[in-house]
Amino acid sequence: MWEMENLGVATWRTDDHHCRFDLRGGGSSFSISGFADTKSSTSSSSVLLSAIEDQVLPLASEQYVRQNRLTINYPQADGLYAIRLSIEPMDSSPDQIVMELTVSIQTDLLDTHPMLDLHAPGSNVASFGMVGEQKNWREEMRVSHLTADSVNTVEGSDGTLAVLLDRHDAPATTCLSDEGQLRLRLFGDFLEKGVIRTARPWIVMHQGNSPLDKTPLLRRYQDLEQRPLPLAT
Repeated sequence: MWEMENLGVATWRTDDHHCRFDLRGGGSSFSISGFADTKSSTSSSSVLLSAIEDQVLPLASEQYVRQNRLTINYPQADGLYAIRLSIEPMDSSPDQIVMELTVSIQTDLLDTHPMLDLHAPGSNVASFGMVGEQKNWREEMRVSHLTADSVNTVEGSDGTLAVLLDRHDAPATTCLSDEGQLRLRLFGDFLEKGVIRTARPWIVMHQGNSPLDKTPLLRRYQDLEQRPLPLAT
């Protein structure tokens, strides 16, 4: 169930979890923090969506909840681009919660290349691709050593976080991870004026000291691949 506090600030609550979202924009990153249980005040894992370099995110202007999906609009105003952000919880269990994050970006300016960084601090950053997933990718993307893999993980102090990218998003995402953080740069292509680009990563927050097994992540990836884009993004 969604609990709305202010414009851009919300909590998703279940019997096992509560996740806090600060999606106001402006000078701060969008942040998602998952908690160990419904009473805990310490985050077990968190992920940020940030503007790159010296750019600033647009400010939230309106929000609404439809069924389990929270959608927030950020107009371009005096900035470089507009964003529509929506979040839908996909699944949860006592030790895990899965969120679908749909990000659409658009600009009315010429000669711009807006990008966003999805990143999470931690250690033991790892990634792997799916067998045969690249056969339909553009050649210049297949040969790039910076192209992101489909499954990307990072271990935190009390859990593991995974970011899943489908066959449309992975080749257009740049991997900038290092030993201290998972960092994926979305929207790697030049964005023409008036064109809307959409990315839809899944975020898996796993609680506990044991790392995420590869097999369940592969099943999650298949679920993502088979799920159509939401009608309204």
